[in-house]
Amino acid sequence: MSIDNLASVILEKLRGIAQTDTVIGKPIVVDNTTLIPVSKVSVGFGLGSNTGKSESTGSGGGLSVEPIAFIVVSDGNARLMSLTREKDVFGKAIDMVPEILSLLKKDK
Repeated sequence: MSIDNLASVILEKLRGIAQTDTVIGKPIVVDNTTLIPVSKVSVGFGLGSNTGKSESTGSGGGLSVEPIAFIVVSDGNARLMSLTREKDVFGKAIDMVPEILSLLKKDK
């Protein structure tokens, strides 16, 4: 298998693994509350080939899926419940959603 074909196969497989459903998980409904899991997906891989006396190719890679938060939707309100100690930009943006929605409602 050529290095180009190997790279194409690996990228296609990684694309299937790191899809939107992996980052934003399927909602979990408990009574009147919906929990939506949010994960951080990290992907890395490398390829190499040797065209000396005996041609060879090789590859290696890794994938990490780390749960970082839940979006909690209850009684028409959404908030981010972070599983990490610090809030990142995404967490701060989610926390601002109720305020932004109330501003939009006032403008109507």
